[in-house]
Amino acid sequence: MSKIIDKIKKYPSTFAALLLIVSFGVVIGHGLFTFVYAKGFSYMSDDPLACKNCHVMNQVYENWMKGGHQQVATCNDCHVPHDFIGKWMMKAESGLHHGYAVTFKENPVSFTATPKSKKIVQDNCIRCHGDYAAFSVDATQKAGSSISEPLSCISCHRQAGHAHNF
Repeated sequence: MSKIIDKIKKYPSTFAALLLIVSFGVVIGHGLFTFVYAKGFSYMSDDPLACKNCHVMNQVYENWMKGGHQQVATCNDCHVPHDFIGKWMMKAESGLHHGYAVTFKENPVSFTATPKSKKIVQDNCIRCHGDYAAFSVDATQKAGSSISEPLSCISCHRQAGHAHNF
């Protein structure tokens, strides 16, 4: 042991470089392992089974399978923007948030829609149903309502897609 300490004292920059390389390898190795273990490539597809990789999405997936959108829309059709950059930025953002929540928060995690994701869902509702819904989305809350948010498609159609946490 003393020989190793003597060599470290003799070549401190070499030891620091070796420590940096090993640390970098450990970080990259853990990242690659996590990506493969979490089936990372599946999230790059439009397959709804990718969302079901995480057990907290099982109920959402089952509701979608029983719902009316199952034949015409996938998770991505409703929950991510349809432009190339917006889609991948949203997937990356959601993936990081979901990964953080499942790893560091108390489980089971109950995901809820953020104002940003609610807007994306609303925009995608209009994108698909705009021909006959465009004139009804400007509806306002009933007078005296304690809810300050404007009405959206899911204000009335809560069962559309899935009814979990929305």
